[in-house]
Amino acid sequence: MRFHCSLLFVLPILFTLTACQSLPNTEQDFSTQNNVINKFPLSTAVQIDYQDEVKLLKINQLLVEQKDLDARQYAVLFYERGVIYDRMGLAAHSRYDFIQALSVDPTFADAYNFLGLYLLLSESYDEAFDAFDSALELSDNMQYSYLHRAVGLYQIGRYQLAMNDIEKFYSLDQNDPYRVLWRFIINSKVDQLKALQTLKSSTQLSNDPRFAWAIVDVIAGRTTEKDFLESLSYGVNTNKELAERLCEAYFYLAHWHQLSGHLEKAVYYFKLSTATNIHEFIEYKYALIELGAIQRRLQTGKDKK
Repeated sequence: MRFHCSLLFVLPILFTLTACQSLPNTEQDFSTQNNVINKFPLSTAVQIDYQDEVKLLKINQLLVEQKDLDARQYAVLFYERGVIYDRMGLAAHSRYDFIQALSVDPTFADAYNFLGLYLLLSESYDEAFDAFDSALELSDNMQYSYLHRAVGLYQIGRYQLAMNDIEKFYSLDQNDPYRVLWRFIINSKVDQLKALQTLKSSTQLSNDPRFAWAIVDVIAGRTTEKDFLESLSYGVNTNKELAERLCEAYFYLAHWHQLSGHLEKAVYYFKLSTATNIHEFIEYKYALIELGAIQRRLQTGKDKK
């Protein structure tokens, strides 16, 4: 799922830009305790896009040469460069540019939203919540700030508050399969059986072709995990499309297995999600957060394989 942005303006300049770990010794064959599956589809890790490199050069040139831009235009350039750095996986550069955008224009809701996500990745939860709060106060279009704030609250064990935010996020588009999945993940921490029943009651509209509904079907028990994995490449034409699909699929399956007590498989799936190198997807970013959280719990003896 791409990081959604709500930029509603265009710079009157030369071009228009749009925004939206390695896996050690990974094998395609993997034995599981319940013997559900045997093979895992993989893609080639996605590399930096040449067009992004070209856009980055143009933005750098504009920042140096254009002297008559107003504060908002400078902020947009910093923001757009930050989005490109994010796609490239250059987290420090990206975070710095979002801070730069806000220093020029403190009313930039999209920059607050993106910065909050990076603050979550660095476990700076109070600052992250402040950033999401600012985004929501400044714009009615920052729906994903509810999701990100819910995930942060979930990570620190404030489950009831997380549920409030995820219900708000879900209510804004009840036909979105990703919101159905996130609602299940967050609410399962309070009542897993009820969360599962709620997910099972969610229905796909006849004209909605989104792949994520297939993930919902697996968790709901309408499709087997084996059949789902075998169908992952159907309708995919490029390695990039396959990598994006795998990034999402492995992430949500990892959460499902983690909630079911299958920690070893969950860790493996989270690693497969990050192995795609789809840095701009929130599933990639949150897989990193989950792997870090699992490692800390294992070190303190709170989880067992």
